[in-house]
Amino acid sequence: MRMLLLIGIDGATPDLVERLTSTGQMPNLRALMRHGVYGHLQSSANLDPCCAWSSLLTGVNPGKHGVWGMQNLMPESYQWHPAHARMLRAPTLPQMLSERGHEAGTVFVPMTFPAREAEWTTVSGWLAPSSDAEGFAHPGRVASMAARKLRDVPLNVRVGPLAAAGRYQEALEQAIEAMRGKAAFIEELLADHRWDMLAVNFVELERMLRWCWHLFDRKHSSFREELYTAHGKIITQMHEEVDAIIGRLMEALEPDDYLLIVSGYGMGLNSRAALCVPELMGYLDLFATRSSAEGLWHDLMSRSARLIDGALETLQGILPAFLADMLPQPLEQEQPSRGESDSWLDYERSWVIPAPGGHLYFHHENEFPHGIVSNGTSDRLSLQISSALQTAIDPATGRRPLDWARDRERVCSGPFMNRLPHLVTRWDHKRVVEGLTATGRDGRVKVARPPAGRNSPGLPAPEGIIIAAGKGLHSGVRIEGARVEDVAATVMYLRGERVPTYFDGQVLRQAFVDAMMSRHPIRTIERDLPRIVDDPARAEAASAVVAAHLRANGYDL
Repeated sequence: MRMLLLIGIDGATPDLVERLTSTGQMPNLRALMRHGVYGHLQSSANLDPCCAWSSLLTGVNPGKHGVWGMQNLMPESYQWHPAHARMLRAPTLPQMLSERGHEAGTVFVPMTFPAREAEWTTVSGWLAPSSDAEGFAHPGRVASMAARKLRDVPLNVRVGPLAAAGRYQEALEQAIEAMRGKAAFIEELLADHRWDMLAVNFVELERMLRWCWHLFDRKHSSFREELYTAHGKIITQMHEEVDAIIGRLMEALEPDDYLLIVSGYGMGLNSRAALCVPELMGYLDLFATRSSAEGLWHDLMSRSARLIDGALETLQGILPAFLADMLPQPLEQEQPSRGESDSWLDYERSWVIPAPGGHLYFHHENEFPHGIVSNGTSDRLSLQISSALQTAIDPATGRRPLDWARDRERVCSGPFMNRLPHLVTRWDHKRVVEGLTATGRDGRVKVARPPAGRNSPGLPAPEGIIIAAGKGLHSGVRIEGARVEDVAATVMYLRGERVPTYFDGQVLRQAFVDAMMSRHPIRTIERDLPRIVDDPARAEAASAVVAAHLRANGYDL
C-alpha cells in the first residue's frame, strides 16, 4: 500500500506561505502546490492549538471530542485542567487505522501525551515534559530510541524569554536546531519500515511567529523600523528552514505515495482585545472577585509568585548559561485543592466565568455546583453580553474589535457541550487595542484594559494551510472551504477505509480527479460516537504532570 505522510507545520500562515513560495524562497512547497492541491484550512472555532489538533485527529468538533483548549474548565469542580490525551472522548486517526490493520503512528503531534499502550506508535509532542518522561513514547522500542536520540532536542523551544531579551537571532538558531533534531529522528523512523500513515508535527515556526510577529508587521504597536532592519529577515529564514526540512522528509516517499501538509491554524497579530473581557464583565456587574482577606491574600500571593517566576525566567534568558544555572528555580506555587480552583472568584455573585481567548462560561445552575444562572435568564444574559461586546469600542481608534459572538450551540454540537464556554467570541487580528469600553449600571462609560505584563505579539489566526499531493489528486488546483475536521475523513478515504457517519468532517472531494472518485467512491459506515471511558485516577495524574510542565515553561494556568 502507498504510504501516507502527514506533516504538520503549526502556525503556517497563508499570506506568508503564498508570498514566500511566489518569490521562490520555499521551493519545495512551491513545487507541491503546483503538482498537488492547495487551500486555506479553517481552524477550530476558538483558534486553540490543542482544540484544532483534537479536531484534526478525530474528525469531530470539540462538543464531541471534549477538548476546548489548552485550559479546560471542569464545571463539577470549578477546576481548570490542561489538555492531554486522556481528555479526548473520540477515537483518533492512529487508533481507527490500527484497529483496521494499518501501521499508523504520530510523532511530536499535540494531544498525544501520555501515549496509550496500544497497537499504534506514539512519540509525544510539546505537552510532554521531556523525552524520558513516563508515557512519552510507545512501544518500548520506539521509547528507547526517543530517549536516546531526543535527549538534547527541546520539545518546546522557549522563544519568549529570548525575544523579551532582544536575542532574536539566538531564538532562531535554537528553533532551527530543534527542528533539525526532530527531523533527523523522523527520518530514522521513516527508514525503519513502511508506514501506512505517519503524522508528524513541528511547532517551532509557530513559536517564532508568536513571539516575533512585531518584528515585521507594521500594524503592530511594537513595530520598530530599526528592529525590522536588524531582525526582520528571521521569519523568512525560519520559513526557508521549514521548506528545507519538508524536502528532506519527502526523500523517503515513493512517487505514488501521499503527502499532506497541514497547519490547523495560522498566526496573526495579538490584538489583546480578548484580555480585556474579564474586566469588562466586572464593569457590567457580571463577574466578581472575593473581598475577603483570604481571597485577596490568595490572589496577591499567586500574582507575586508569577511576577517572581517571570523575573527569573527573563534573567535566565539574558544571562550566560553558566550564570543562568546558578539562579533559583521558579517558585512552586501551592495548587488549589479540588473544588477550590480560582478561589479568588466570588461564584455567588459571578454570572459568568471568563475563559482564555475572551470566551465566557455562564455560571449555570444546571452545570455548576453553585450556579446562579437559570434556564429562564440564560437567553437574556447571552443577548446582554453579546450586545455589550458588539458595541464595545477601542478608545484609541473608535473601532469595534469584535468579529462575532455566538452561542456555543451555533458553533459546536455533541455530548460534551458542558465542557465548552456558553458564549464563543472571535476578535479582530488586524490591530492592537488599548482597551474596550463598557457602560456600567451607573451610566458611566468605563474602559477595560489588558492586564499589565508580557503578552506575545502574535496569536493563532482563523486560517492555516493544507497541501496534498499524490496519485489521484489534482495538480495545480486550489481547494476552497477545507476545515480541520475534514483532514481525518480524507485520510480515512486515502487509506481505503469507510468514513464514520458521526464525523463532522467530509472527504475533500474537490482535491481528487474524477477517475479517482469513480474507481474508489467514498464509503461511509453508520456509527455513533464511541463511548470512551478512561480511568479518572490516570487522567488526574496526566493533568498534574502536564500542568507542572507548562507552569515550569512559563504558562499561566
